[in-house]
Amino acid sequence: VSTEAGTCIVHQAPAFGEDDFRICMAEGIVRQDGAGLFCPVDDKGCFTQEVSDFAGQHVKVADKAIKDKLKDLGALVFAGAEVHSYPHCWRSDTPLI
Repeated sequence: VSTEAGTCIVHQAPAFGEDDFRICMAEGIVRQDGAGLFCPVDDKGCFTQEVSDFAGQHVKVADKAIKDKLKDLGALVFAGAEVHSYPHCWRSDTPLI
């Protein structure tokens, strides 16, 4: 993410990325022992019951429904497609969450 692209609004997902975890630790959102860490996604990449509106849906399949809900709530800041590199599994060449 750069200041020249997109809305410059980013989310942090400390359960899914080393940098996100490091930043959230530095800001006191999570602790090294895992306190504060929230991971509402199962081993298959689907939302758990903690995300009741989208439980059972794969996180990528749920994208449109999540955007629609945010729009309905008046909370959608921007919806668009940003072209950027995306990490893939070195074994299966599938996108990482």
